[in-house]
Amino acid sequence: MKKTNTKQFRGVNTFGFTVNYAEITRDSVHNIFESHIHDDCEIYINLSGDVSFIVEGNIYPLKHGDIIITRPFEYHHCVYHSDKIHKHFCISFSPSGNEHFLDLFFERNPGQGNCLSLSGDDTEVLISLCHKMTKEEENPIKRYYNFFSLLNLLSDARVDSKGEKHFDDVSLAVEYINLEFAYPIRISDIAKKAGVSVNTLERHFQVTLFVSPREYLRKRRLANACKLLSDGATVTEASDKSGFSDYSSFISLFKTTYGVTPLKYKKSIKK
Repeated sequence: MKKTNTKQFRGVNTFGFTVNYAEITRDSVHNIFESHIHDDCEIYINLSGDVSFIVEGNIYPLKHGDIIITRPFEYHHCVYHSDKIHKHFCISFSPSGNEHFLDLFFERNPGQGNCLSLSGDDTEVLISLCHKMTKEEENPIKRYYNFFSLLNLLSDARVDSKGEKHFDDVSLAVEYINLEFAYPIRISDIAKKAGVSVNTLERHFQVTLFVSPREYLRKRRLANACKLLSDGATVTEASDKSGFSDYSSFISLFKTTYGVTPLKYKKSIKK
C-alpha cells in the first residue's frame, strides 16, 4: 500500500515592501520618525543612537539590535534624547490579505509589547539581512527570500516588557480615543475620562507623545479613514465612520495630510 502525505498551504497575496537605512540626528530634515499612524506593518531595527520609541503611549528605551514592530494604525514615533547619530533600519509593508501568516503582528497576546530582542548571533544575522535588502538586487526571489528569512528570524525573538508609561492619564486618554474616535468627542470629554484637567492632559500629551490630544484624535480619524477606503468604503462612508462631521473639511484635511484626495487614494489602492 502506498502512503501519501499531503499538506495544502494558503497562498500569499501580492505585496511590496520598502527597506530604508538612515543615519540621522533629531534635527535632520530626513527624520522619517515624525509621529504618525499609517496602514502598513513596520519593522524598526536600532543600530545606534540615544533614542526611545513610543507606541500607543508605551515608551521603550532602545539599545543596539532592539526591534520595534507595529501593526497598521498603531501610533508610533522615535524620541531623541541627545544629538547622537541615530542609525537604524525601517522596513514597511502592506499586510493586506496576508494576515494569516503574520501572527507576530496580529496575534500578540494581551499584555505583550512591541519591542523584540534576539541573541547576539541572531542580531547580527538580522542586520546582515537588512543590509542585503538595501542593496540593488535584480533577482526578485532573493529579495523576497531575504524578507521572509527576516520574518522567520523575528518569529523566534523574545518579546520584551510593555515599556514604561510616563502618565496614566495619557494611556487612559489614548484608550478612550481609540474606542470613541468615530463619535463626536470634545477635548474636555477626553480629559474628564482621563481624570485630569484639559491643561494637564495637553501638557502630558506633549511630553509623552509630542502631539496635542486634538492632533492625536485627528491622526487617529485620518488613519481609520484610510483603512476604510482601502477596504472599499466610499469617501462619504469613510468620512462619517471616522468621526468627521464636515465632509468638505475631511477632503481638505485628507489632501493636506496625504497629498491626494480621498477618492484618488481609494483608486490607488491595489486589491
